[in-house]
Amino acid sequence: MDKYTFDIFIEDKKKKKNSKKIVRLLVSFLILTALSYVFIELKLFKNNTQYYIFLGILATAVAYFNGYFKRPEHKLGGELEGKITFAKTLIQIDNELYPIAEIEQLTIHNNDYIGKKVKDFGEFETPNGSHGVDNQLILKASNKRYAEVSFRQITQDEFSKMKSILISYHKQGLLTFDDLVYLMKVEYDIDKNELRKQLNKRSS
Repeated sequence: MDKYTFDIFIEDKKKKKNSKKIVRLLVSFLILTALSYVFIELKLFKNNTQYYIFLGILATAVAYFNGYFKRPEHKLGGELEGKITFAKTLIQIDNELYPIAEIEQLTIHNNDYIGKKVKDFGEFETPNGSHGVDNQLILKASNKRYAEVSFRQITQDEFSKMKSILISYHKQGLLTFDDLVYLMKVEYDIDKNELRKQLNKRSS
């Protein structure tokens, strides 16, 4: 295959999410304080026990309102925007071209794929599994050019479909034999030995 393309994943900014949570918590705290003050002024509590029970119920309601009792939703958490294209002569990230001859370092992490089992709190599996976007491409090129992007992988063995491209990167010194085994998910020794033979034939 002459080229292979993946969708680029751009994660939502966590600051926006956190700021919304903080605002909701502050509003909830102000409401809780105001209600407590009103009830105390009206002398609706006969003793401290009733007051503490009331606070407990109110705090529980606030926690529920802020989603602390809901099971976390496994959302995408970002957008798919742009493409990464791998070819024997270059790597293209959206509109940026990186000729292989100019790439000095290349690192690819591809352990995630659509449907991969994902557990919440280390215990419960999410119904539909992973979105397959926790994969990274990191490269350093000449003229101080640097790129680091996340991308979506459809299947676990998707990189095996671009075997000839990866081998060409290996010949350029950008990927080691272990990198090829990792990226193409070669598990068995017999398959690793076959890959090694193919590399030796190509180099001879």
